[in-house]
Amino acid sequence: MVIILKRLIYIICCLIIIPTILAACSKDFMVTEIDEINLIRVMGIDYGEEEYTVSALFTTLEGEEEITKGKGKSPYAAYEDLRLKAKKAISIGHTGYFLIGEAAASRGIDICLDFLSRDETVKMDGLFYITKNSKAADFMEEAIENEQKINEGMEVLRQKQETMLTRNDNTLVNLINEIRQTYQSVLIPYVIAEEKSFLMSGYAVFDDLKLRDYLDEETSAGVNFFKNIIRNYPIFLEDNVGLLITFSETDINSNWESDKIKINIKIDYETMIKEVNTVDNIFDIEYIESLNKKQDDYVLNLIMQAVNYSKATGLDILQIARYIENQNIREWENIKETWDTAISEIQYEFEFNSRISKSYLLGSNLQTKYPRISRLVHTI
Repeated sequence: MVIILKRLIYIICCLIIIPTILAACSKDFMVTEIDEINLIRVMGIDYGEEEYTVSALFTTLEGEEEITKGKGKSPYAAYEDLRLKAKKAISIGHTGYFLIGEAAASRGIDICLDFLSRDETVKMDGLFYITKNSKAADFMEEAIENEQKINEGMEVLRQKQETMLTRNDNTLVNLINEIRQTYQSVLIPYVIAEEKSFLMSGYAVFDDLKLRDYLDEETSAGVNFFKNIIRNYPIFLEDNVGLLITFSETDINSNWESDKIKINIKIDYETMIKEVNTVDNIFDIEYIESLNKKQDDYVLNLIMQAVNYSKATGLDILQIARYIENQNIREWENIKETWDTAISEIQYEFEFNSRISKSYLLGSNLQTKYPRISRLVHTI
């Protein structure tokens, strides 16, 4: 009887306590129904006339896109103004893309990121882009006028980025980490609008967290080799041969020789022949050797554009500071205060280890693999 009584008491307690817990949870987490919330898909941040503007892109039940704006003396104040003007409660918990207008970026990327980094609901993998020569609001409004689906267009841009690169460095969490390294430039992709599509053409360069310049596509590709994030990249040679990099790995080491910084860059990559419009026998070993040399020269030219830009401007777009700081701690303490001038004195040494891994001959299943060919290139 005692055991049965205890079981009855236990069951009764469960029947009373569980509904109470569920009711409490509903108060905490279900105050607002999901259909009563406007989910911001894309957010823009602009600055002008001594105030910030936050633009929020919503998708209506009919599938249409509309924009609501808020203004304030800071991005957070503008966001709170947006909350008051919105027709429903709003949320950035599903915001996948953040567009920073050129004027806001010139004023300081840290100001734009600060209030977002403090929001516990924000997606840490949300992607950030700079709208080159444009306000973010204008960028979005013109896209709607051109009957473009902004959220879908940004998603396509993300997919293209993931096809070309092994990782996305323009996430919120990555940018916050990069901001903490004060000696290197922060790089954020910039976007431009074309009819019916968006293009990511290169990096915007930030010095002291303020927009300084834009890199072209080739210089940005050179930076990506240094960052070791190349997944696929096309190579177009003059003799009507098109190649595609299908694997790339970069190893960077810093050394001190005769009181000078020496950076050794080893790049190991493979390519596939994608196009041949020549009468030459592409399976001849001498021809393949010449292609290896030409593709190494092509990659070296991309990298040297990034190196020369860094030397000419004193901006650490290659993020060399972190390698020296980690690998040469004592020496770094002696040069970090004059890092912007020390950049131009760096000596670079390049070692390429490349091969053409696969080729197919039209009309047959012939597949040829070629031996790896290495050569050392010294550049100052």
